Amino acid sequence: MHLYKKIALTVIAIISTCLFFGILQVYDQSNLKLIVHFQVKSDVSGEYQLFYSNDADKPEWKEDNSFKENYEVVDGWKSIEFHIPNDTMAIRLDTGDKKANIQIKRLALKSNKEVFITESSSFVSFNDLKIKSQGNEVNEYVADNGDPYLIVNIGSYITASMDGINIITLLFYIILSLLLGGITTYSARYSKETIFYIREVFKNRKWILNLARNDFKTKYASSYLGVIWGFIHPLLTIATYWFVFQVGLRSGDVAEVPFILWFIAGIIPWFFFSDAFSGATNVLSEYSYLVKKVVFKIELLPSVKIVSALFVQLFFIGFIFVVYSFYGYYPDLYNLQLFYYIVCLVFLLFSLTILTSAVVLFFKDLNQIIAIILQMGFWFTPIGWSTSMLSDFWAFIFKLNPMYYIVQGYRDSFIDKVLFYEHPYQTLYFWVLCLFILTAGIVIFKKLKPHFSDVL
Repeated sequence: MHLYKKIALTVIAIISTCLFFGILQVYDQSNLKLIVHFQVKSDVSGEYQLFYSNDADKPEWKEDNSFKENYEVVDGWKSIEFHIPNDTMAIRLDTGDKKANIQIKRLALKSNKEVFITESSSFVSFNDLKIKSQGNEVNEYVADNGDPYLIVNIGSYITASMDGINIITLLFYIILSLLLGGITTYSARYSKETIFYIREVFKNRKWILNLARNDFKTKYASSYLGVIWGFIHPLLTIATYWFVFQVGLRSGDVAEVPFILWFIAGIIPWFFFSDAFSGATNVLSEYSYLVKKVVFKIELLPSVKIVSALFVQLFFIGFIFVVYSFYGYYPDLYNLQLFYYIVCLVFLLFSLTILTSAVVLFFKDLNQIIAIILQMGFWFTPIGWSTSMLSDFWAFIFKLNPMYYIVQGYRDSFIDKVLFYEHPYQTLYFWVLCLFILTAGIVIFKKLKPHFSDVL
């Protein structure tokens, strides 16, 4: 490698690492969580409700600005947490509507660090709730009747809880920044190969489309119903899951829409990914007669299978609109960004299958591994469940799955009405990951290509 290229790559590595570290710090500050935490023990069960307000002088306690948690461990300690907005200045904790002896200990705000609320001046009022003892560890209250609650000004505690640095988070961001910087440098080193491959796909798009059309027809040519089977199987799968989740398990509405609408917005992109991924991985074996032709551009073959699977996906996009319209949710401008997420899905498949289609010829077990990944991936992608059920840590882990970005994007387009640029960090992560996989796939494909004829 020439000296000037080594210097350029070193500069790219340093700049990209620093840039990603800065982005992660901004992300950390913008997504800093503020948690009200305490432990409670009572002689009666009940529902604990926390209201929050950004006005400490004249707070308004609205039902929309509140969270609820049930206490059912009578005479036992239970930890309760409420996630509140960062601009909260006052909170009101309702302890139920029953007479009770209540003990609350370790009342605190948690963010970068945990700060306990212990000063008596912080407690503004106690309605139908008498304090019997107060200390750093345990406060004991007696709920006489009526509507017992306590109000706390937490402005000063918020500032204290957000000060400082979480060392574990800082180390994680440093390691992640170095990794992302290395990925960017690697992608820059082989940028010519990547650009050439993308240019070839666009240059030969008519040829790919024609071959994909023939592939789609011949896939079901020997069956009586023909291409209709390509649509029957996904429809039956949707009907089965709908019956299991909504009829059998009695799943209620999700995100304020019927479960079936929320579910099909997640499973339909998965159908495309699963079908195209498995098909494009084995495309070189299926078209071995073309691979052995020296002049044929075999690196374009995975694209054929992806476009072939795209025909079914476009049908189900129309199916989504029909089902949503049936429930009274008609098309709007937010639906247009669905085409962006289709492009994302196609690019992800291009990136993965240029790699797997080459490797599977030399490592036949990859087919079995991919089958297991697809089987597990369906459940590890929030298709039939929501990440809101998870803790922040596990939600973060599951969001590293690039298919999460796609599935959530479909739901943002139809249900949540959120534009893709409102998730800047997830968008950046998705495209950096895809670019790295595509670059690695192209490099490996190019190195293995001379040996394809030997193993076919």
